[in-house]
Amino acid sequence: EAIERAAAALPDVVTGQRKAFTGFSRNFQFASVKPAKGGQVVLGLAVPPDADPRLTPPKAEGWSERLKSKLTLTSPADLDAKLVALIKQAWEAS
Repeated sequence: EAIERAAAALPDVVTGQRKAFTGFSRNFQFASVKPAKGGQVVLGLAVPPDADPRLTPPKAEGWSERLKSKLTLTSPADLDAKLVALIKQAWEAS
């Protein structure tokens, strides 16, 4: 929900529920979130993995190939200002 609020705060965002994940797009998909084991979620972003040391390259995640990095979040508190800025950066590129 915290990720959805951060993405929805940006103009012209379309949220699309898929079978295994929720995608966020403007002209193109810029972010995606899917549930993981233990109550965690995996956030995929259309930014390079070197944009933040917490990001890693995705491995067969089943979402858009435009999403070049991912991060596992364990709680809503993990969504800090830097991560919100990365979501905005991905949105700007879409």
